[in-house]
Parts: sequence; structure tokens; C-alpha cells
Amino acid sequence: MFKPANKATLHQNVLNQMITAIKENEWEPGSKLPGEQSLANAFEVSRNCIREVLKALELTGIVEARAGDGTYLSENALRNIANSDLVASLFEESTLMELIEARQLLEGQLAYWAAQRASDEEIMNLERILVEEPETPNVEVHYHFHNYLAEIAGNPFLLRLLDSLRTEVSAQRIVFKSWPSTELELFKKDHWEICQAIKERAPEKAQEAMIQHLLRSQNEILERNRREGRRKEV
Repeated sequence: MFKPANKATLHQNVLNQMITAIKENEWEPGSKLPGEQSLANAFEVSRNCIREVLKALELTGIVEARAGDGTYLSENALRNIANSDLVASLFEESTLMELIEARQLLEGQLAYWAAQRASDEEIMNLERILVEEPETPNVEVHYHFHNYLAEIAGNPFLLRLLDSLRTEVSAQRIVFKSWPSTELELFKKDHWEICQAIKERAPEKAQEAMIQHLLRSQNEILERNRREGRRKEV
């Protein structure tokens, strides 16, 4: 039924094949999916790879993880897939670049407003997210910081607009998860600079810090893809 995934694009291949299987009614809405080991055997990948793909599908509302009972296909799975072309291109470099450009525009403005509008308590909560971050950089804390900053900016419409990028952001999360802690440490430093600008009530400074942070993400992705390309040529 499934083809072994190409090692250079494990997550993309597995994700695309699972999306196709769902669209072709391989599993009925509301039905239980095969276990991680069964899927790993089918795709000839590790259970960890399957786990990350299932997380992305869960974050986009395509599947539901039930504690102690496995993973189920959402009743609204087909509706949540919505655009198969978008899903198929989630891990392409061009898609990630376009996503970061959109985030620069949206999150730069949200950081600007957070510096103007956030209450002292909200700023303390934003700072607490970074203070309580584990010693080892954690990508989930990275996204918690961005999500909470968006909430305290005081513009529900832009918050919903940013949330509409949830599918692409979920894919980007998988990309970042595989990055070494040294690169994530640089993002942590960026977060402190953004937080400090908001704490100082300096909107322009906060906006610029956010844009530079997202540009760093863009540059890291490009450089990483170049390294991957060189390895494939060897």
C-alpha cells in the first residue's frame, strides 16, 4: 500500500502519502489509525518519524490522539485537509520562505502592538515563559513564546489571521525539531531581545527585533538546505 520513504525527505514523503491515503478513504473519518510501529514498518521509517508526522496531523486537526487509546482520524479530516497542494508542499523550501515572509509582516506588527498595549502582568508572563525554559533549548517553548506574544498584542483579528497559518507553522515545527541545540540557543537569545524591547515599551525596537529573529530563521533554513544539498552530491 505504502512506499518506503526517501531518506532525504522522510517527513515529507510520509506526510504526503498519509494525506493521500486519507483522501482516498483508506481510513474512515472517526476510525482508529494503525499503531506507530505498524505505520513505521509500512513506510520503512523510524517510529520517531511517524510520531512527528502524527503530531503535525494532530496540530492541523486531521487526527486526534486519545490517551491510552491510540490515534483516530478526525471526523472533519477531509475538511481540515482543505488544500492538498498546500499540504503536499509543506516541507518545500519556497513554502517555508513564504511562511516566514508572512510571519515577518504579521508578527512584527504584533510585537509592535505588544510593546504598546500589553499589561505589566502580561509582560511578566511573557518573560516567565523564557525564565522557565529548560536549560536545553526547547522548540515547544519557542512556539509558546510566539503564541503568547500574539495573544497580548490586543488585536483578535490578526491573531486569527496568524492562527490560519497553523498548518504551515506545524510543518515548520517539525523542521526546527531536528535542529541542533546550538541553533535553537540563538533563537532563545532573540526572544530575550524581543521581550526586553516590549518591557521597555519600545514598539519600533520590538518590531525590528522580531523581524530580525524571523530573518535568522530564514537564513538558517537556507544554509541548512545548502548543507543538505552538498551532502547529497558527495
